[in-house]
Amino acid sequence: MTVAPGQRIAVVGAGLAGLAAAWWLARRHEVTVFERHGRPGFTARSVDWPWRGRAHRIDVPLRVFYPGYYPTLLGLYRELGVDSEPVSYAATLVDADGSPYFRYRNLSVAGASIGVMAPQDLLLGARARRIALALLRFGRREPAALAAGMPGSATVGDWARARGYPADFVDGFLAPAIATVATCTLSQALEVPAAVVVDYLARGLVRDPVRRALHGADDVERRLLRDGGFALECGVPVAALRRDGDGVRLHDGHGATRRFDHVVVAAPAPQALAMLADASADEAAALGGFRYAPVDVVTHDDPSLLPPRRRDWSPVVLRVAEGHPAPESTIWINAVQPALRHAPPVFQTVHPQREPAPWRVLGRARFERPLVDGRSARAWRALQALHAEPGRRLWFCGSYAEEGIPLLESAVRSAAAVARRLGAPAGAGDQPARRAANSA
Repeated sequence: MTVAPGQRIAVVGAGLAGLAAAWWLARRHEVTVFERHGRPGFTARSVDWPWRGRAHRIDVPLRVFYPGYYPTLLGLYRELGVDSEPVSYAATLVDADGSPYFRYRNLSVAGASIGVMAPQDLLLGARARRIALALLRFGRREPAALAAGMPGSATVGDWARARGYPADFVDGFLAPAIATVATCTLSQALEVPAAVVVDYLARGLVRDPVRRALHGADDVERRLLRDGGFALECGVPVAALRRDGDGVRLHDGHGATRRFDHVVVAAPAPQALAMLADASADEAAALGGFRYAPVDVVTHDDPSLLPPRRRDWSPVVLRVAEGHPAPESTIWINAVQPALRHAPPVFQTVHPQREPAPWRVLGRARFERPLVDGRSARAWRALQALHAEPGRRLWFCGSYAEEGIPLLESAVRSAAAVARRLGAPAGAGDQPARRAANSA
């Protein structure tokens, strides 16, 4: 599809996908971004935490990446001039009473990060040793199986059991780890396609350090807005989108109607479908094929959600307790945000199984996260077919709209794909044109 430059394009949603799409599209077109909230959604839930006379920003949810799985995000950060820093994302898995049953650490060697078990970690017991042996086996065998054509329809739970991995590994490590990365329940984690999980692990996770934007999400957002070249209208919800000949009419929640040549919807699939006043059967089927689940996140300074013994704390602590559908994942912010290394302990807990003391709560947020399973894979293929239709005027991007685990990478990759379809250079191969302007 050939799109002439200078088109009027609306982007609905100012999360990272929407802002990245607008930033790339503004190279060729006149772009307006609409955000229903009073500020861009990418940083809307961040928390200010006072220490030493100033407010330190804590991203909600905390955002980290590792280069092997996030090439498009890394390319965008380079274009923007966003610096990043390596952080430890070592983890301890604990039972309901806080007793650790498995732990791995990060060892930094010549710029590489290696996941290791220290000798004392093997003393946690036979369960820890069984998990460690199975993890080593998984890392050796499964990337080769993926390269040889691992069945894409097999779930990771079925695949792991068919390959003879012990229950201690599948239920005690693999499911909690996937549930934490994909922000889902343990049962939903085991429904993720095996190929998706192995691909995630095979991209250098055990050798590349996990990183975070040096100055957090606020710096990323500031740079996108500063030099984006697009208009941003916050506090303007979109009530309906309706195609009109060779354009799209956008009806906002304040009663105004505007016409655009193209509209990019950077909102979750159910919200996108609800906006379409004239959705086709194929659009309804594709967008309706993505399922979402709620995720609660609480930022706090209550150490009672960590293991009773301080020596059992890790940057990430996963509590796996019977009767709770998802692992409780608590991030020790001081360990992954170096500027707060010497501050009093502060934490962020995802899928809380217990409540911190009310006076220690700094912020609460609820998100909707797309699930990854066989159904979402079919929906993604249907979405790509929609985008390939001649004469298309409505486009969709977001973390759900690309293959793989729905993370910042898939959000940015989907934005780049839509921008390219609309004639704008986007992605890692187009960095030099904008990098100098954004490096200050």
